[in-house]
Amino acid sequence: MKVSSPIGELPFEATAIRIVAGGLRVEGRMGAWPAQVDLDISDLPALLRLTRPALYALGGTTLIVALARRPRAHRKA
Repeated sequence: MKVSSPIGELPFEATAIRIVAGGLRVEGRMGAWPAQVDLDISDLPALLRLTRPALYALGGTTLIVALARRPRAHRKA
């Protein structure tokens, strides 16, 4: 991942995800500095709106694969 900031673009390398009081914390390094991103329950609606297209694509792909793999009844003529 990259983080854009006033000092330029810095790589963000996530090293851990933790459940903390009130939400999630993503820990990592941004360039040479330790960094963390804290997400709480109020961030959930915005995150779901951002990920909706990807979730639809994943669901559609899963449905297609499931339908393609289901057993077909053998017909006798």
